[in-house]
Amino acid sequence: MIFYGTKASNLLNGQLINVDCPECKTNTSMTYSVFGKYAYIYWIPIFPMSKVTVAECNHCKKTYEYKDLSEQIKTKLDREKEKSGLKTPIWMFSGLFVIAALVAIAFYVSGQTKDKEQTYIKNPKAGDVYSIKADDGNFTTMRVDKVTKDSIYFTYNDYLTDQSTGISKIDVDKNYTIEKDVTTQKNLQELYKKETIYSIDRE
Repeated sequence: MIFYGTKASNLLNGQLINVDCPECKTNTSMTYSVFGKYAYIYWIPIFPMSKVTVAECNHCKKTYEYKDLSEQIKTKLDREKEKSGLKTPIWMFSGLFVIAALVAIAFYVSGQTKDKEQTYIKNPKAGDVYSIKADDGNFTTMRVDKVTKDSIYFTYNDYLTDQSTGISKIDVDKNYTIEKDVTTQKNLQELYKKETIYSIDRE
């Protein structure tokens, strides 16, 4: 379950003096507040959405949204916000920073994995397990049994899975029993380049 929604945070409070209330027509002061609305996922702010301004007459206690204020009050309010240097807080973007960091880490880990696999495919070793795409669209594995100067002997997994994520469930010792084969170092590297072999695990 993903918890998401929107929240508002108070960004600025202040007073406007010598203004005419649209409701009670009194020349008075008003208290105003500015709120920043933002979207969140799992209570982590992802990005800001908008700012909401409300003002309350200190005489009749009538509360107004920005759009309902007179031009006189709007002008004074805009000046107050400009003087305060009101900006969207950086923390409202924190979720985006987290996502960017996770993406960067994922790319780094993927790059590290590919570098290791490049080494493994050039230097096969008994016990290496290759995840492969079968011709029928399913997925299986083959395990290296022995390596000679230019030949790699291996055993295919007895089982197939229709999802690449299911490989870990079939990659167990008891499933390597029947079909054995041998290939060359060159052919093995070609299969990796074509992504028929798409992952290599080495203990």
